[in-house]
Amino acid sequence: MSVLGVGLVGSGPAIAAMRARLRRLPDEIEIADVATVGEFDVTCDEWDNRERSHLLITSDPAPDGSYLGVACSRQANLFHVGSTDSSIVDYVGAAIDEMARSGATRVQVRVPIERSWLRYVRAGGGELKLIRKLKRFDASDYDYTSADIRDEGIYDGSVVIRHEEDEITARIRVQGYLDPLDGRFHWAGIAFGDQVRALKDAKASSVEVLADGGEPAQARLTEITPWGTVRITGTGTPPYPLEDAELLVRP
Repeated sequence: MSVLGVGLVGSGPAIAAMRARLRRLPDEIEIADVATVGEFDVTCDEWDNRERSHLLITSDPAPDGSYLGVACSRQANLFHVGSTDSSIVDYVGAAIDEMARSGATRVQVRVPIERSWLRYVRAGGGELKLIRKLKRFDASDYDYTSADIRDEGIYDGSVVIRHEEDEITARIRVQGYLDPLDGRFHWAGIAFGDQVRALKDAKASSVEVLADGGEPAQARLTEITPWGTVRITGTGTPPYPLEDAELLVRP
């Protein structure tokens, strides 16, 4: 990726401050005004707006459970700047600068980092630590990847999903990692198709997933995305084969 395309969604002082910050970056960046946050195309790491932006910055508030109020592990290549606070603007600017310098096509806050932060916040801390973290961007809190490397760890294929007496076939695109905090393998991604969406509409949550006649893996259908796909997550043995079976420290 020679030039990083950044789309700004929204208006007001926060977006104006972010635009000015991006223009000060030493990297070559194309800035575009984008009407809404649309759908992120995981096959090419681009958003579906007219400009095909690689990354979006929105003035909308971050969803509950986000990291530092600026990013969420569930959505790559999206930052939230709902404030003109210079530390937030500089923090997001530093994250984008790192992406441009590394040549990555995707940036995503690491799940263990996000979880650790949420535990800290729920324990009653957070405000002072938030100020410190926003003042000093740490690239190790994020995964910067490119498609040619990342696809090696992705399962994209057809599976059978079972819920009680129902059994459907759907395509899933998921990826997993070993969480050093609990020693377990976690996998998550997207399930596609009208049948799986109907299953979730019927309040299905806990399901079994089978791929290529393998053993069933326990999973959860967590939410229907704004684009009609269904988010699926699992912990323990995934439905797809792993190159390093020893990663499954705990079932």
